[in-house]
Amino acid sequence: MSARLVPVYRKHQPTQVSPCLLAEPCPVCALHVACRAGSPCKACRRGKAHHCERASPAEPAFLVKIADAVRLVKNGLASFVHQNSAVQLNYSKLIHLRDRSSKVDERLVFDYAIGMRYARVAIDLGWGGGQAG
Repeated sequence: MSARLVPVYRKHQPTQVSPCLLAEPCPVCALHVACRAGSPCKACRRGKAHHCERASPAEPAFLVKIADAVRLVKNGLASFVHQNSAVQLNYSKLIHLRDRSSKVDERLVFDYAIGMRYARVAIDLGWGGGQAG
């Protein structure tokens, strides 16, 4: 039985891609052309984002299990996007931990041996999959 995986986006990574940015805009994006040019409408000034009709989900940075995604949201490290089917990280340092745990070099092994916390967490949680403690 395979566990279902949830897409994860980095903090500043776009979660949607739209062909409206390159070609003819859809009716919704056509109303907000002036907003992108520098004179936002009332809704855009208040932070209410418009949703493009043609937008589709972007390529995620990586995938995690459902339980891990829910844990990230509950701990305040991520928030749900795409009608709660994906998460976007709120904390940029978490990505460095993820990138570090998938790349093993002499430095990581040395830092693990001398007891550096990031190396212990990366190896114990990243490869072992168990609980740190």
